[in-house]
Amino acid sequence: MRLRFLVLSTVLAGCVAPTTPATLATRQPVLAGAVTLAAPQGYCIESRSRLEKDDSALLLIGRCAGETARSPAVLTATVGQTGSAQGIDVEGGGAEIAAFFRSDRGRMALSRRGRAADVTVHQISGIKGALLLRFSDRGPTRGKAPLQVDGWRALMPVGDRLVTLTVTGLQSGPLTAEAGRALIGEYVDAVRLANR
Repeated sequence: MRLRFLVLSTVLAGCVAPTTPATLATRQPVLAGAVTLAAPQGYCIESRSRLEKDDSALLLIGRCAGETARSPAVLTATVGQTGSAQGIDVEGGGAEIAAFFRSDRGRMALSRRGRAADVTVHQISGIKGALLLRFSDRGPTRGKAPLQVDGWRALMPVGDRLVTLTVTGLQSGPLTAEAGRALIGEYVDAVRLANR
């Protein structure tokens, strides 16, 4: 059951592409305030992207209008259903989760088009409060600004819900592995602080 929520969160997070410019909101409560999603500094929540359905939520974040100091990137956040974080050990390195994402089913969940062969998992590591994955997805992207192949994903519990965060650069201005790692770390910190 827990794995099903995990798969749903990762699939939803991989299916979103930017469609409109971001507004200046940097925090957004979802699911009647059960979780507050927050953007890293220089990035803003796209207000029209918020989707809540079946006790889960999805949100899209991009670089704030007029922001030039931060790299262009697409950030997503998904919030799993009540109980979706139960029994998931992210701080200990999440050996069970790591094994899942290295499997065909796990790589299929990371894929933009649901094809395990498109995805290579490069790194899985635990940080305070989250498990990070660095991976490549060679599947095609949709939207006005095609996404780069390499991306980062963070899995973190907020209360009893699993929150999945993604960071992906654009093909026109890709993030380096180091820049992507720094940005996903900032994103995790922003969400953690918003839910203290």
